[in-house]
Amino acid sequence: MGGEVKLEAKKEGPVCSDPIDFVKYDLQVSKDGLAWLAGLVEEARGDYKTYDILKEYYEDEEEDMYWGEQQLELIEKIGKGNWYRSVM
Repeated sequence: MGGEVKLEAKKEGPVCSDPIDFVKYDLQVSKDGLAWLAGLVEEARGDYKTYDILKEYYEDEEEDMYWGEQQLELIEKIGKGNWYRSVM
């Protein structure tokens, strides 16, 4: 596909001691990833197999983003304590 392979260390993510902080961090990672991935999916339109794989990956990441948004909305509605109990 004319790409260049780069092997480099990835920036390490934070260690979240609070599950709610992790949900917020994961949501932001999903949003950032979707913004980048959208362009990649568009570039792959000419290669049907790659396009299908990337589109499926995009949809999976989108579901992750929606899950994070739903969890944060739920925390606002039922409170931290009840949310902690609901995920245990």
